Amino acid sequence: MAARAEDLGPVLRPVETLAHDPERAGTVHDELTVAGAVDVFFGDLRLAPRSKKTYRHGIDKFLSHLERHEGIDPEAAPVSALRAEHVTGFAALLVPPDVRSPEEVSRMRTAQNNISAVRKFCSWLVSYDLNDDLSGDRLKTRIAAMMPRFSPPPPDVKLSDLERIVEMVDHLPAEEKPHLELRRLKVQAMIRFLFRSGVRVSELCALRRRDVDLGEGTANIYRAKGGKSRTVHFDAETARALTVYWSARLDPTRGAGALPAFSGRDKLGVPGSAISPRTVEHIVAELAERAGVESDVTPHSFRHGLATELVRRRVRESTVQTILGHASPATTRIYVHKTALEVAEEYQDAFGPYRPPHPNGTG
Repeated sequence: MAARAEDLGPVLRPVETLAHDPERAGTVHDELTVAGAVDVFFGDLRLAPRSKKTYRHGIDKFLSHLERHEGIDPEAAPVSALRAEHVTGFAALLVPPDVRSPEEVSRMRTAQNNISAVRKFCSWLVSYDLNDDLSGDRLKTRIAAMMPRFSPPPPDVKLSDLERIVEMVDHLPAEEKPHLELRRLKVQAMIRFLFRSGVRVSELCALRRRDVDLGEGTANIYRAKGGKSRTVHFDAETARALTVYWSARLDPTRGAGALPAFSGRDKLGVPGSAISPRTVEHIVAELAERAGVESDVTPHSFRHGLATELVRRRVRESTVQTILGHASPATTRIYVHKTALEVAEEYQDAFGPYRPPHPNGTG
C-alpha cells in the first residue's frame, strides 16, 4: 500500500513526531528520496482509478528519464535534487516538433497527459515545502514556450455508427435460455443509457438502482471525475429498457436500491456485483463488430455522440457542459466541435445537402 503524507510526519512536518517511529522527529526534508516522494504522492492522490493509472504511467516515465538522461537515481536521490530543467528536458523528449499527422496528434496527447502528471507531482512537492525550485508558474511558462501550436481535432465519432448499434441492439431477438435473455435486456438498457445520458464508463459501472429516478428520467452521478457530482438525464425509451431489465432480474424488493444498476452476472435472482468497465468495453466492441461498424467505437464514443447531437439540436454550450460534467468550457468545445458542425450545416444550406458518390462514379 502506498504511503500517505500523514505517515511521514517529520518529512512533511519536521516539528511533529512520526506516528510509527517517534525517535525520528525532526528528520530533514532531504531524507525523502524522489521515489519515496512519489509513493507518498500517490498515497495522497484522490483520483478515479483510471486517472490514477494514467498519472502513474506518466510519472514512471519521468523517473526513467531522470535515471537514463539526467544521471539521477530516484531510489537514492533526495527530492531537493530535482530542478525545473529536469522537467523541461523530459517534456522536450515527449513533445513532437510539429503536429500535422494523426500519429503526431496521438503523440502530442500522450505528451500532454504525461507532462500534466509530472506537473501535478511537482506542485505537490512545492505545496509541502519539499522543493521550492519546482514552482508551478515557472514550469508552466517554460513548458508553454516549448509547445507547438495545437488545437485538438474533433473526436472521430460518427452519430450514424452509434445509431446503427442502438438500432441493432433494440431489435436483438429474444433468447430462449433465461440467462441469455437477461443479458440481452441488460445490453439494451446499458447501450441506451450510454447513448442518452453521456456518462463515462466508470460512472455507469458505479451506478446503483437508487441513483436512478425513473419518474423524473434522471440519475445522480456521485464523485465523478475531479470528485464532482452531477445529475444526468435520459429519455423515455431508456427508462423503458431499464424497467424491463430490472423486472427480469427478479431483484428482491427489500434492499433493491443498493443493488448495482448494471450487474456483472446474468442470473435471475442473483444480481451479483457491478459490471466492470472492461466488460462494458468488450460488449461495445462486440456489438460494433456485429453491426458492421468500421470505426473504433468504445463506451466513451457514446459520450461524444450525445454531445454532438445536443449541439445539432441547438442546446446551449453551457448546458452541454453541465450535462457532461466538464470543469472547463474549453473541454466541452473539444468534445462537441461546434464550429465544425455549424460550418458544415451552413455550407450545405448554401450549396445543397452533400451526397456521397456512387462507388462506380455515377448517380
